[in-house]
Amino acid sequence: MIRKGLCILLIATALLFTAGCVAEQPEAPPVTPAPPESLHMFDATNDGGIYTFEPGEIIRITLAENPTTGYSWDMTIPEGLTLKSDEFIARDTELAGAPGTHVWEFEAAAPDTYVVSGKYIRPWETDTEPAETFNLEVMVG
Repeated sequence: MIRKGLCILLIATALLFTAGCVAEQPEAPPVTPAPPESLHMFDATNDGGIYTFEPGEIIRITLAENPTTGYSWDMTIPEGLTLKSDEFIARDTELAGAPGTHVWEFEAAAPDTYVVSGKYIRPWETDTEPAETFNLEVMVG
Protein backbone atom coordinates (compact mmCIF):
# COMPACT_ATOMS: atom_id res chain seq x y z
CA MET A 1 0.00 0.00 0.00
CA ILE A 2 2.84 2.37 0.83
CA ARG A 3 4.50 1.46 -2.44
CA LYS A 4 1.34 2.22 -4.39
CA GLY A 5 0.95 5.62 -2.66
CA LEU A 6 4.65 6.39 -3.24
CA CYS A 7 4.26 5.52 -6.94
CA ILE A 8 1.25 7.79 -7.30
CA LEU A 9 3.07 10.60 -5.50
CA LEU A 10 6.14 10.14 -7.73
CA ILE A 11 4.00 10.19 -10.92
CA ALA A 12 2.08 13.28 -9.74
CA THR A 13 5.35 15.08 -8.93
CA ALA A 14 6.79 14.18 -12.35
CA LEU A 15 3.66 15.48 -14.05
CA LEU A 16 3.88 18.75 -12.13
CA PHE A 17 7.50 19.28 -13.18
CA THR A 18 6.88 18.43 -16.83
CA ALA A 19 3.80 20.67 -16.95
CA GLY A 20 6.06 23.64 -16.20
CA CYS A 21 8.26 22.74 -19.18
CA VAL A 22 5.45 23.08 -21.67
CA ALA A 23 5.01 26.76 -22.44
CA GLU A 24 2.77 28.41 -24.95
CA GLN A 25 4.62 29.89 -27.88
CA PRO A 26 4.35 33.68 -27.84
CA GLU A 27 2.33 35.14 -30.66
CA ALA A 28 4.54 36.51 -33.41
CA PRO A 29 4.25 40.28 -33.88
CA PRO A 30 2.43 41.39 -37.02
CA VAL A 31 4.67 41.90 -40.00
CA THR A 32 4.66 45.44 -41.39
CA PRO A 33 5.25 45.28 -45.11
CA ALA A 34 8.22 47.26 -46.33
CA PRO A 35 7.41 50.10 -48.68
CA PRO A 36 8.19 49.38 -52.30
CA GLU A 37 11.71 50.33 -53.37
CA SER A 38 10.24 52.90 -55.71
CA LEU A 39 8.62 54.82 -52.80
CA HIS A 40 10.59 57.85 -51.56
CA MET A 41 9.36 59.57 -48.38
CA PHE A 42 9.94 63.22 -47.49
CA ASP A 43 8.91 65.56 -44.68
CA ALA A 44 9.68 69.09 -43.43
CA THR A 45 13.35 68.17 -42.91
CA ASN A 46 13.71 67.83 -46.70
CA ASP A 47 12.56 71.40 -47.39
CA GLY A 48 14.73 72.98 -50.10
CA GLY A 49 16.25 69.67 -51.17
CA ILE A 50 17.01 68.54 -54.72
CA TYR A 51 16.35 64.89 -55.52
CA THR A 52 16.64 62.71 -58.63
CA PHE A 53 14.12 60.02 -59.58
CA GLU A 54 13.44 57.62 -62.39
CA PRO A 55 10.10 57.71 -64.22
CA GLY A 56 7.53 55.60 -62.37
CA GLU A 57 8.99 56.15 -58.90
CA ILE A 58 6.58 57.31 -56.19
CA ILE A 59 7.22 60.39 -54.04
CA ARG A 60 5.42 60.87 -50.71
CA ILE A 61 5.48 64.18 -48.83
CA THR A 62 4.17 64.26 -45.25
CA LEU A 63 3.71 67.59 -43.44
CA ALA A 64 2.09 68.55 -40.13
CA GLU A 65 -1.21 70.36 -40.53
CA ASN A 66 -3.87 71.70 -38.17
CA PRO A 67 -6.97 72.78 -40.10
CA THR A 68 -8.83 73.62 -36.86
CA THR A 69 -6.64 76.75 -36.65
CA GLY A 70 -7.65 77.71 -40.17
CA TYR A 71 -4.25 76.85 -41.59
CA SER A 72 -3.83 74.32 -44.38
CA TRP A 73 -1.23 73.49 -46.99
CA ASP A 74 -1.72 74.92 -50.47
CA MET A 75 0.52 72.52 -52.40
CA THR A 76 1.43 73.00 -56.05
CA ILE A 77 2.37 69.83 -57.92
CA PRO A 78 3.37 70.62 -61.50
CA GLU A 79 2.28 68.72 -64.60
CA GLY A 80 4.71 65.91 -65.31
CA LEU A 81 4.21 64.63 -61.77
CA THR A 82 1.01 62.58 -61.46
CA LEU A 83 -0.89 63.09 -58.19
CA LYS A 84 -1.91 59.68 -56.77
CA SER A 85 -3.36 60.76 -53.42
CA ASP A 86 -3.90 63.88 -51.31
CA GLU A 87 -5.28 63.33 -47.82
CA PHE A 88 -5.37 64.75 -44.31
CA ILE A 89 -4.90 62.18 -41.57
CA ALA A 90 -6.26 63.25 -38.18
CA ARG A 91 -4.55 62.11 -35.01
CA ASP A 92 -6.22 59.28 -33.16
CA THR A 93 -7.32 61.36 -30.19
CA GLU A 94 -10.45 62.78 -28.61
CA LEU A 95 -8.78 66.16 -28.08
CA ALA A 96 -10.46 68.96 -30.00
CA GLY A 97 -8.08 70.95 -32.18
CA ALA A 98 -5.35 68.32 -32.27
CA PRO A 99 -3.06 68.59 -35.29
CA GLY A 100 -2.73 65.89 -37.88
CA THR A 101 -0.71 65.11 -40.98
CA HIS A 102 -1.25 65.95 -44.63
CA VAL A 103 0.11 63.38 -47.09
CA TRP A 104 0.58 63.80 -50.84
CA GLU A 105 1.71 60.93 -53.01
CA PHE A 106 2.61 61.39 -56.65
CA GLU A 107 4.44 59.60 -59.42
CA ALA A 108 7.47 60.91 -61.28
CA ALA A 109 5.96 60.61 -64.75
CA ALA A 110 7.73 62.66 -67.42
CA PRO A 111 11.48 63.37 -67.53
CA ASP A 112 12.20 67.00 -66.60
CA THR A 113 12.94 69.16 -63.55
CA TYR A 114 10.02 70.25 -61.37
CA VAL A 115 9.53 72.20 -58.15
CA VAL A 116 6.87 70.97 -55.76
CA SER A 117 5.99 73.93 -53.56
CA GLY A 118 3.62 74.52 -50.70
CA LYS A 119 2.43 77.37 -48.52
CA TYR A 120 0.92 76.87 -45.07
CA ILE A 121 -1.77 79.55 -45.10
CA ARG A 122 -5.19 80.65 -44.03
CA PRO A 123 -6.85 80.89 -47.45
CA TRP A 124 -8.87 84.00 -46.59
CA GLU A 125 -5.78 85.95 -45.47
CA THR A 126 -4.61 87.03 -48.92
CA ASP A 127 -2.36 89.88 -47.76
CA THR A 128 -0.20 87.97 -45.24
CA GLU A 129 2.91 85.85 -45.62
CA PRO A 130 2.55 82.06 -45.23
CA ALA A 131 3.23 80.69 -41.76
CA GLU A 132 5.52 78.10 -43.42
CA THR A 133 6.69 77.13 -46.89
CA PHE A 134 7.95 73.89 -48.38
CA ASN A 135 9.89 73.36 -51.63
CA LEU A 136 11.26 70.19 -53.14
CA GLU A 137 13.10 70.14 -56.46
CA VAL A 138 12.33 66.93 -58.34
CA MET A 139 14.57 65.88 -61.22
CA VAL A 140 13.07 63.04 -63.26
CA GLY A 141 15.50 61.49 -65.71
